[in-house]
Amino acid sequence: MGSSDKREFNESMNRSTGAYELVFSPLIMALIGFGLDKLFGTLPILTITFGVLALVGVVVKIVFQYRAEMEQLERDAPWARTR
Repeated sequence: MGSSDKREFNESMNRSTGAYELVFSPLIMALIGFGLDKLFGTLPILTITFGVLALVGVVVKIVFQYRAEMEQLERDAPWARTR
């Protein structure tokens, strides 16, 4: 496997982790909230709160990563180069 193949593989794996984060972060946080709800007897409050906060956090993270990547691509674009 050449260095460009490795780089392309790593970049594709990095992009796919966003999908896993989008699913598993809210799920794990909701499970933690569920456990705390059982402990404190407040059943759906913390489950929903933790799940929604995790989802919002992941979406914000993905948006900021996307913007940073687009800015980097714009800076490296042929039309943005100065002589």
